[in-house]
Amino acid sequence: MPHRLRSHPAASAALPGRDELYRLLVENVTDYAIILLSPDGRVVTWTEGAERMFGYQEAEALGRTFDLFFPPEDVQGGTPERDLAQAAREGRCETVAWRVRKDASRLWASVVLTAIHDASGRMIGFGQITRDLTERKEVAERYEESRQRYRSLFENNPDAVCSFDLDGTLRTANPAAESLTGHHADDLRSRAFWTLFVPGDRERMRALFQAAAAGQPQTAQSALLQGAGRRVELRLTLVPILVGGDIIGVYCIAEDVTERLRAEAERESLLLRERIARAEAEAANAAKTDFLAVVSHELKTPLHAITGFADLLHDGELGPLTDPQRRPVDRIRTNGRQLLRMIEDVLGYARLDSGEDGVRLERVPLERVLAELVDEARKGAAAKGLALSMEVHDEICLAETDPGRVRELIRALLSNAVKFTEAGEVRVTLRREPAWVAVEVQDTGIGIEPEQMPRVWDPFWQAEHPLIRKVGGTGLGLSIARRLSSLLGGDIAVVSTPGQGSTFTVRLPLAHG
Repeated sequence: MPHRLRSHPAASAALPGRDELYRLLVENVTDYAIILLSPDGRVVTWTEGAERMFGYQEAEALGRTFDLFFPPEDVQGGTPERDLAQAAREGRCETVAWRVRKDASRLWASVVLTAIHDASGRMIGFGQITRDLTERKEVAERYEESRQRYRSLFENNPDAVCSFDLDGTLRTANPAAESLTGHHADDLRSRAFWTLFVPGDRERMRALFQAAAAGQPQTAQSALLQGAGRRVELRLTLVPILVGGDIIGVYCIAEDVTERLRAEAERESLLLRERIARAEAEAANAAKTDFLAVVSHELKTPLHAITGFADLLHDGELGPLTDPQRRPVDRIRTNGRQLLRMIEDVLGYARLDSGEDGVRLERVPLERVLAELVDEARKGAAAKGLALSMEVHDEICLAETDPGRVRELIRALLSNAVKFTEAGEVRVTLRREPAWVAVEVQDTGIGIEPEQMPRVWDPFWQAEHPLIRKVGGTGLGLSIARRLSSLLGGDIAVVSTPGQGSTFTVRLPLAHG
């Protein structure tokens, strides 16, 4: 039976007539689009609510089929006809779907299409009531997106994420939490939050939980025992769960830091062992240096006495010598001086190794220094029949260096060149470069094999060569030279051809101005 509007008799006297009442009701409901359609689906009436919702003026809508409000794909698919057929057959068709405004924008709408019959039961048209649910749909979609984002973060988070009631009862736990504890979430719900941790730390964790439940976020480090008994070190964050301004529980985010702490402990152990090893090496090196210095110093004292008395004998201060006597005295003097030079090398190396001697820089005219050193080496070169020369390519070559150390450096190179050259010459060259003063000591000696080049600077190392075994030495000369060049802020390099000779080049900082 068709529904009819009923009213109380006393109230009916104050109300307009029924038709007028229907009209006022329809016209004043502006949040809904109320449209009367003909039996073939054409618009017969148009309300203010329909105008506000769809954007058409009454004249634009009247007489047009109601597929005007359907998206093109629904029109092509026959949806308007199916809705009319269902409403005619069943009396009602209710749907929630997209509809289209005049400006082609879409709205998500709830549509109720009802068949209208006259008093005789003949269907005379359809009534359509449409409600705009677009805003509600957008809110629902945003909520669903937020829910899915949270669920994705919760489920896929590599850290354990749990929520607890204010009494510490577990409400939710993600897969990472189950893996971390070794228990299923259902098994954990019977245990309070603080009972999950190692016994000695439960009271502290209970106090931290209660502080978080009171609104104060907490961070902590603790440990728990997995179901299999393995100890797991954790870094925890506890934050209150706020809903509508009220705290309803506590979130716990836990990170497994067991391996990280183990790696940090191993790293600290390695660093400690390294420091101990370095200290032991430094102590051993210092002991070696002290030993060399003490032994060398103790050897010099008797050697000075031996060479001193040999000089007195040679000079006839203790009486004239016969020729057979002179030869052993000369041998004593020569070998004594060689031994003194070796001891001086060891002492010099020990001083460099310990760093006890500093560097005193000043402007040094290298031409004068080289001239003195060349004159000093002439006697030894002449004794072997070697030519010793000096070339100066620039008149003024002032170096910013230590005069004593640079003499020690060049003297070692000259001594090395004379010692390992049997025939030919030794040439010293001085030249100025943009930022350096370069000193070359070139010889025509035995040279250095290519495979031996990396070791020529090593202390106490000597190549296997008959001449080297013949002249002897400590093997410290080139090592001392390299250390001195570095100490003076320069460098040293060598170029050598076996059997043809070697060229050692020392570069020292140029003194500007």
